[in-house]
Amino acid sequence: MPPDEQTWTAPPLSTASREAEIRYRQGIAALVAGLSHAEDVLDEAVAIDPDFVLARIAVAVANASDDRPYVAPAQTGRLLRGERQHAEIVEAELTGDRRHAADLRREHLLEFPGDLLIVWLPTRHLQTD
Repeated sequence: MPPDEQTWTAPPLSTASREAEIRYRQGIAALVAGLSHAEDVLDEAVAIDPDFVLARIAVAVANASDDRPYVAPAQTGRLLRGERQHAEIVEAELTGDRRHAADLRREHLLEFPGDLLIVWLPTRHLQTD
């Protein structure tokens, strides 16, 4: 594929709220950048759409980044395939099954190379070891 046709595809998000999606993407960018307001922005996405599972997962990751234990949020509703993969990778990585997480991540990123949290997560984890 020529460079001008390449895209960094992220998984589609199962939220009907454009505002929740915007806050989620802003929160992920802030989390990856190490900005202190990331969790607040992600909390806003959850407040807008309480059933937005990836936003709730991102809040749990932000908590874990602050040296709090990772608690996987309950998965309500139906997740799209990319979201299910995302959730499984985060769970494996943050519960210590890093080899399985790496295998899942490689497969997931072939289809969704723009899933920023999944790209960032293992590097962040290595920084805290």
